Amino acid sequence: MRPASPFDSRNPTRRQLQHQRKKAQHKRHLVIVGSLTAATTAVAIVAGLVIDGGAFRADAGPVAAASAVTSSPTPSATISMPTVITPAEPIIRSTVLATDGTPAGPVTGGTLVTVTGTDLEGVTSASFGDNPAQVVSATADTVTLQTPAAAGLGAVPVSLFSGAGDPVPVAGGASLNGDDTASSAAATAAVTEAVEPMAAALIAAPETASQPAPPALTFTYVADPRITAQIDYALAHWQNYNSAVYGAIPGNDCVNFTSQSLIARGWAMDAEWSFGTGQYSAAWASSTAFAAYLAAHPERATPLTAEQRAEVKVGDIVQFDWDDSGDKDHTGIVTRVEKTDVGVEVYYAGHTNNTDYRSVDESLALAGGSVSYWSVV
Repeated sequence: MRPASPFDSRNPTRRQLQHQRKKAQHKRHLVIVGSLTAATTAVAIVAGLVIDGGAFRADAGPVAAASAVTSSPTPSATISMPTVITPAEPIIRSTVLATDGTPAGPVTGGTLVTVTGTDLEGVTSASFGDNPAQVVSATADTVTLQTPAAAGLGAVPVSLFSGAGDPVPVAGGASLNGDDTASSAAATAAVTEAVEPMAAALIAAPETASQPAPPALTFTYVADPRITAQIDYALAHWQNYNSAVYGAIPGNDCVNFTSQSLIARGWAMDAEWSFGTGQYSAAWASSTAFAAYLAAHPERATPLTAEQRAEVKVGDIVQFDWDDSGDKDHTGIVTRVEKTDVGVEVYYAGHTNNTDYRSVDESLALAGGSVSYWSVV
């Protein structure tokens, strides 16, 4: 047997140690490269291996490799839809103003009012409550209307209609210079995307936000001081005759009393309709002559038939033809108009058959005949 060499395998030579280190370095380099290939999402660039005291480490370039390579979760995209405001029908932001700058006028009607807004040139008709109004003119931004007479006081809705009879949507209380652009921008919503680390992609359904109903466009009927003076006079003297000033016509004082109330309303006498020093013109004292006078003066009153009683208002004139002969037999002053589900009830004040609130229908039921009216301007 060969004697043991001083360089035993347990005491390797320097050359043997270098050979072993190169061999180990080659094996470990192959393992690391294989690991990097399996997880490329975690490590960007590996520059090489550095031996450090029998161990090794990996030095990376721009992105360093982690000591333990793990797979990161796969990102998922979620598309979130914002709340979408569905735009309502086109709305005309409008105001109704009389010449004095207020949205109000007397119950007698005849007030010229303007409706301001946009896209108004197609308006051909209008109504105040249930009563049709006259369209004086219509442009793209202004409609001028003449209010109809009303039976009572208070606010009524104002409606506009196109030539085809379709309602034109309107809303009151908003200025043309208001912040309408904000609502328009809100009505056009954009789609936004949000990326969240979720397991799957989800699409959220849009939600529709309802818009509050706009306020209605209205006009307020107020008391006409002329009518107030007329009715106050009638109620003060329907039973207590003012004979000291106007005298009285025994058994036939109805037109004399009606004429007195019109003087209180503000009418002025003329050559055809007058009273003085105990003398009455025919139109002042006779129902038939008074009807002929009104027919000749449409600037003072216009006729209404029995079928048009829905247009009758307080302060108008009512006339009866008891025997349907064509002559007028009795005249009174309308003091109340009531509209109910069954129809329109008209009440009047008068002399001869003294009354303050007598029903027209009741009078016709008792005496027969027919009735007609005069709409006082």
